[in-house]
Amino acid sequence: MPNDEPLTPKTGLVVPQAPALSAAQQAVLAELYLPLMGPLAYSLYAALRSLQSSENELSNRRSHAELLGILNVDLPTVLAARRKLEATGLLRSYYQQDELGAMYIYQLQAPLLALQFFADDLLSVLLLDTVGELRYQQLAGDFAAQPIDLKAAKDVTANILDVFHVDSQKVTTPPLSVQKVRAQLAANEPAEDHSPVLSDDDFDWQLLGQILKQNYVDLKQVASSRQLIITESRVYGISEIEMAKLISEVASLTTGQFDENQLKLLIARRYERPAVSSQQVATEATVATTTKDNKASAQLSTAEQQLVTYAKQTAPYDFLSALKQEKHGFVTSGENRLVHDLIGRGVLPNAVINMVIYYLLQNRELAALNRNLLETVANDWQQHGITTPEAALMYLKQRKQPKSTPTRRKNNRPTRKEIMPKWAQQQQQTESGKQPAQTGKQITAAQRKQLADRLAKLETNSEKED
Repeated sequence: MPNDEPLTPKTGLVVPQAPALSAAQQAVLAELYLPLMGPLAYSLYAALRSLQSSENELSNRRSHAELLGILNVDLPTVLAARRKLEATGLLRSYYQQDELGAMYIYQLQAPLLALQFFADDLLSVLLLDTVGELRYQQLAGDFAAQPIDLKAAKDVTANILDVFHVDSQKVTTPPLSVQKVRAQLAANEPAEDHSPVLSDDDFDWQLLGQILKQNYVDLKQVASSRQLIITESRVYGISEIEMAKLISEVASLTTGQFDENQLKLLIARRYERPAVSSQQVATEATVATTTKDNKASAQLSTAEQQLVTYAKQTAPYDFLSALKQEKHGFVTSGENRLVHDLIGRGVLPNAVINMVIYYLLQNRELAALNRNLLETVANDWQQHGITTPEAALMYLKQRKQPKSTPTRRKNNRPTRKEIMPKWAQQQQQTESGKQPAQTGKQITAAQRKQLADRLAKLETNSEKED
């Protein structure tokens, strides 16, 4: 994860010279990247190009105040736009301190070609979620090449040796100057930037392959689409059997091959539902049996253990949908993109991502997920090695400080009396087969008071640290 190094208007910046963009690259930047990163990040990319230094000398630096003047915005806004450029692969940022002070080096990256963009699992899925299916299809059609049928034509193209005279000995043994230039260019060639690889330890590829083989699906193409399959299965909680059905639906009956874009569209139509009812969530969830984190679970209350169980069982999108519905809200397209992005980074398991969502929406009482807070919490938990929901709860408890009367928050609002939303309580009742008590509550009044005190301490100290 990137470090949050200090940044002020006086902090220096250097933008090394980058090759000019071709007309095709500019079109991709405006049509495909702009919807993802927004107009401000798009303007920042152009502004950084105007600040390029041909000498590439670190002493020949500008200040961020000059950049702020060009864009006419404040520093936090520029920082948010910069992170979007970095996330979409258009910028690499480096921090350095020398005798002249702090400095950022911004290396501009060229946008992918249209074919590469649509072949990238994360970027294409994000574009689909951003612009919708209709516009996505239109963009794909705009950038699709329309080849001309040349079967009846004869190739009369001249060969280079037919036009120019070249010493064959120089071709066999290139001159020293040519070799030096080749070596210099190779040394300056940036390293290939790989997309984050998601962990697929819990995905049964053997089962998927057996089902698809029976349906005569091309398994070689399945292997090449591994990243896409993992991303979609984690976001929506799609099992191996369901994924096999989806792939089989879009696969050709004659060749066994399938269109990845059609698979993305099918999954989007089938799983991106606006809301999930509490009863439906309770019915669809299955009992999770695990022996991990027994020691941590023993220190959790009954309500907290129920929350942990539900977080392990539920895909992040369903978890978010159920929680927003319980708050009488709905999942925004921006929140869906945030969840996609966080899962795509592959730094936190689904169950821990669910706890991040729960912490922000329920404990922090946010109306909607905020990118900065979501990334801050996820970054903090990843740095502290939080890999299970039990560990997440224990970590939050460890941050609290003793206080004499933790009965009210700083804003004088009463503390929450429930850690469990109704949909999670119904989930636990369905799994255990037990009926709720006559009072309609799953924990006693004394337990609720004890839990409320714990949450009050947690939230008070969280606000202090923020």
